[in-house]
Order: sequence, then C-alpha cells, then structure tokens
Amino acid sequence: MPTILRPAALALVALMAGCAHWPATPKLEKAGAPGYRFAEVAPKGQSDDLLVFLAFSGGGMRAAALAYGTLEELRRTEVPVHGVPRRLLDEVDVISAVSGGTLAATYYGLRGEKTFGEFEAKVLSRDLEMELALRIFRPDSWFRLPSGTFGKSDLFAELYDQTVFDRATYADLQRAGGPFVVVQATDVTTGAHFPYTQDQFDLICADLSKVKLGRAVATSTALPPLLTPITLENRAGSCGYVEPPWMAAADATAAGAETQGRSELQARARRGATDAAARPYLHLFDGGLAENLGLNTLLGGLDILKVSPEAPALARLRRAQKVVVIVVNALRVPEVDWDRSPAPPGTSDLQDQMWSIPVDRITLDAVEKAREQLERWKAAGPAAGPGHREVYLAQVTFDDLADPAERDRFRKVKTSLALPKEQVDQLREVSGRLLREAPGYKRLLEDLRAGR
Repeated sequence: MPTILRPAALALVALMAGCAHWPATPKLEKAGAPGYRFAEVAPKGQSDDLLVFLAFSGGGMRAAALAYGTLEELRRTEVPVHGVPRRLLDEVDVISAVSGGTLAATYYGLRGEKTFGEFEAKVLSRDLEMELALRIFRPDSWFRLPSGTFGKSDLFAELYDQTVFDRATYADLQRAGGPFVVVQATDVTTGAHFPYTQDQFDLICADLSKVKLGRAVATSTALPPLLTPITLENRAGSCGYVEPPWMAAADATAAGAETQGRSELQARARRGATDAAARPYLHLFDGGLAENLGLNTLLGGLDILKVSPEAPALARLRRAQKVVVIVVNALRVPEVDWDRSPAPPGTSDLQDQMWSIPVDRITLDAVEKAREQLERWKAAGPAAGPGHREVYLAQVTFDDLADPAERDRFRKVKTSLALPKEQVDQLREVSGRLLREAPGYKRLLEDLRAGR
C-alpha cells in the first residue's frame, strides 16, 4: 500500500470499528401491555387441571440433544386426558431453558410439529463453533469486534438469527401458539437470573415482541471467557411500570423476619434492574451461572403464589390439580485423579472448577428446592376429593443410568456446540429411555391411564 494511503486506511478502520454496535433494544411504550407473558401464552386444547413444566439444562450440544430426545419421547407418549387421547407433548405448558437447552426449547416453541423434521439438520448436525469461528475471521468482523460495543456473542446472535430461527422475533414465537418458552440469562452485575419474558422486560421498558429469538438464545449461551455478554438498553421509568401486588406482599411477609424469604429476594432482584440512572445498560451472559436447570421460573412462581395466592399472572398454576415437572439435566461429571497426587490441579483445571463447583451445587440444590416447594403446594390443597392436588417430578440425568460403563461414557461427552452424529443419536435415545424409567414419570402415566 502506498505510504500516502496508509493514514487514510487506518482512519477508515478506526471509524468502522467505532461505529460497530449491537442492535438497539426496542422501546416499550406502555408497561403491562399485551405481550409474551405466561398468562397470555397457552396452546389450544390443553387441560386446565394438568400443568406440565419442562426444565432444560445447559451443556452445549449435549444439552440440546438430550432435551430434544425428551421432546421426542413426549411426542410418542399418548395418554387419556378427560377421556380424550392426547400426546403428552401437546399438554406441555412451559419450557424453561438454559444455554444449550434453549436451542431445543425455543425451536420447538416456534416451529411446533415441524421441529421433528427440521431440528437435526438446523442444529444437531452442525458445527456451530466452527461457523462462529469463520464469522469471526470474516473481513467485516475485523472492523466490528474491536469496537468494544460489539462482541463474539453478537456474532453468535446473528448466526442463530440467520441460520437457525430465520429472523423470527418473540412476536412470531407468541403467534406460533406453542408452550411458554422462558430463555434464562444471568445479570453480570447482580448475578440474578434474567428471564426473557415481557414481565421482566417491563422493568427496563423494553418491547420483547421485537427482540430476535437468536439474540435471546445467544445471551443464554454466552459463557465467559470465550464469549462476551449481550447488552440491553435500560429505559426504566419511561413506560409507566407499576410493581405487581405480589412484591408489596413479599415485603410485608419479610418484615420482621430474621432472614429474607425467596419472594423478597426475587422482588429485590427485580427492583435492581429499574434504576436506569445508575444502570443505563444491562449486560447479560450465560443463564447457567445463576442456575443451570431453568427451575428458577417454577420456584419463582410457587414463591409468588405463597405470598400472593390471587396473583392474576399465575391463574393457570392456581387452577391446576396435577403439576408435572420434568427436569432434563445434561450435567456431566468427568472422572479426575487429582486426589491421587500430592500436587494440586493445574491452572486450567482450577479455572474450570471455579465455574463448575458453584454451577453444579446450585443445580443440585434447585432440584431439592423444587421438590420441597411442590410438596408444599400439594399440601396447601385438600387431602382428598375435589380439588386434591398431585405432583410428579421426573429427572432425565446420567446419574440414573444403571450400567457404570454407560454412565461413564455419557459423562465424558464434551460440552461444545458440535458433536458427532453418533453421540447425538445416543443422547436422543438415552433421554427417552431415562424418562420412561423415571419413577415420577411412570407414576404419572399410571394415574392418567387409570383416570385418577
């Protein structure tokens, strides 16, 4: 390049890098307006007294394949509901998902029955990591990535948007008429979970209906340090947001208590997002860092119902007589030999453990909290007769594999967004088998088929 052109070229590069920016967050005119909310998303023909909740964990393509295998098994399973044969898949009300699990959850929510002819080619058979790497090295990315306001997760959002979800938005997801899909993220500053729902977006006066599904999934899969946070603009205070009554009820319940209850902590986390002057931007990353199963949605709903039994947003949970929770947990615990040596693990191993120890412990605790909360919900209803409540908790987890060699093989499946077809197919098969063998699931099928 001639010397005289170099300053101009460098100036152009600097200008283009400075202009690169993530998409603007759509502004919400009026909080509380119709939108993607649990109360406003209900598939047609579902039973009012049966509520089915799926929780899909993180874990890259391993989690996506395991979650998809569960959807396939529910599709194969037919049960009588009020005397009418129904696929259990058609009774799913909510799918709450984290990281890799969001790929299966969101795709099914958008595409419904077409998922079973498309998802393998659209997601499971692809090397999304390599596709991201190729985008990073494209010439246009050379200018955007150094900008400081456009990161690798923004590139992932574009990749998902263009090649997986075909530029669909949350408005498209709502029009699809599928179950309520909750994509979970984590607030970088507070550590609180941040669900992609309009109720949450009301806090920052943002219109979720115009947000691309690919961007939401990229947020939940943005695992540091390899990927970067996704940023939202915070316009709290500009759309007339009013706190729901359950938050005041949570304050009253916590008043005078020695420790804060879960509903009070939930209210505090929501209020933490409404100070736009102090926090004009919210930076979000992988949902698994707050809780890696997606059970926070269920736990939060049960907490709200406890302090505010008449909460309008939870009318469907209030009407239910049977609550079914299926937890698809792709947690892997590879065997290590650190304790056989006097020398401690190396730096890279310790870095991995810094993430995995808290994530794994929170995950295990979340299942037990869900079990306790569900039993409390059941006990709050009549012991027998009309209105009697029943709960069914089933887990799809490698820990329940009886064969030690098979269990070890699945635990060694790596966490990445690219897996060999053989492993994907094995994960799909074992997911269905583990669900069929889960005691809570077997009891559910027995009760439904016996008309109980």
